Amino acid sequence: MKISNPQLRWQLTFQGAWPTGVAFLGSSQRLAAANQEGVIAVWQLPNEPPAASETEAKSKQEQDREAPDFAPLRRLDGHTNAVTRLLATRDGEQLISASLDRSIRIWRPNDTAQGKGELVVDIDSRRAEVKRTKNEELLTAPGVSVETISSAHVLSGHSQWIYSLGISDDERRLISGDSGSQVVVWDLTQHKELARWQGLSWNWIVASALSPDGNIAAVSEYRYKRDDFDIPAAAMRLFDAATGEEKLDILQVQFPKYDRGDATYGGGQVWRKFVAQGLIAADFSPDGSLLALGQGGETDTGKVHIIDTSTGKAIREISGHRYGVTDVKFSADGNYVLSTGRDTMLRICEVSDGKEVAALGKSRGGQFKDWLYALAISPDQNWVAATDIAGLVHVWQLS
Repeated sequence: MKISNPQLRWQLTFQGAWPTGVAFLGSSQRLAAANQEGVIAVWQLPNEPPAASETEAKSKQEQDREAPDFAPLRRLDGHTNAVTRLLATRDGEQLISASLDRSIRIWRPNDTAQGKGELVVDIDSRRAEVKRTKNEELLTAPGVSVETISSAHVLSGHSQWIYSLGISDDERRLISGDSGSQVVVWDLTQHKELARWQGLSWNWIVASALSPDGNIAAVSEYRYKRDDFDIPAAAMRLFDAATGEEKLDILQVQFPKYDRGDATYGGGQVWRKFVAQGLIAADFSPDGSLLALGQGGETDTGKVHIIDTSTGKAIREISGHRYGVTDVKFSADGNYVLSTGRDTMLRICEVSDGKEVAALGKSRGGQFKDWLYALAISPDQNWVAATDIAGLVHVWQLS
C-alpha cells in the first residue's frame, strides 16, 4: 500500500438507514454498500469524477458536499432485516452479506440483471426539503432507476441475529457468529457447514476472523450491559477452525486473574479496560502472525490492539478513535492497519511502530455526528471506502 497525499474522490448518497457495510467489487470503480434496512446497492463509478459544472449544487446538503455524488446501478434484493457485515472476493465475483434476518447471502453482483426497480437514496434530504417547503409530494417521488438481482445462495445455519463475518485469504472458508453465541465455519465453494461450536452462553459473537490459511478462528464475545452489576465476562479466543477446539485464550494471557466464569463487578474490572465495550472488529495480518482487535462501543478512546497470534500477547496499541473503533483491517502488504471510528475518521497507522500516517475524514464534534461505521480497501490497495451513519459512502484515493 502506497500513501501519498490521499484525496476524497466520491461521497455517494445512501440515506434512509445507517449504511453498515461496504466492499469493493474487483476494482476501485465498482463497490457495494449495505444498510440497516437490508438494502444492498451497487455503484459503477466512472474513471474520473464529473467536472464541477456537472455537479452544480442544488441544495444546502449538496453545497456542503466535499466530493461528487453518483447514482447506484443495482439493488440486491433478499434480506429482510439489517445487514451487519459485507465482504467480497478479490475478483468481485462474489459478495457475501450477514444479516439480522439470521441468513448469510452470497451474491453474484456481476451476473445479468433479473429485473428493474427503483431505489430512493436521498430520503433524508427529501424530508428536510419537505420541512422547509411543505411539499409532501417529494416523499413519494420516484427514486433512482436500478437493475435488480437476487442472491445466488443462502446459508441458513443460524437461528439468532448474525453479527460477525470473516473470510480466509484463499476465499474458501467463511466464519460467522450470532447473538446466541454460535460460531459457524462454512465451505464457501460448497455452501455448506464445516464446523460449529458454542461460545459463552451469555455472550454475543461480536467479531470473528479466519487466519489466511483458514485454519485458525479468532472469536470475540461480549454482552453489553448498562449497569456495573453482574457483568457478563467477555472473551477473546483462538480456535481450531475445523474442530472448534480452543487453542489460546487471549484475555487469559493478558490477565492471569481473568476468570470467564466470574460475572461480578470485580471480575469485570480485570478485563474491562482492555476490552472496553467489546472487541467488535478483528482482522489477521496477511501472514497470520498478528491479529488486530478494535475496541468498540461508547468508550473514551478506542484503541486497536495488535496481538502476537503465537503467544496471545499484546505487542502494541495503535490508532485512537474518540468514542470507539467501528472497523479494522490490515493492508495487503501487512505494513498498515486501517481503522474507522465514532470520531468520524479513518486512520492509517504503521504496524511496526504505531505511527499514524494518514487521518481521512473530518471530526464533526462527537459520536452522534455521523460516525464512520465500516471500511473497505480496494484490491489494488490504492482506494479506501467508509460508510457513515448520516447516509454517505466516502471513497478516497490514497496516492
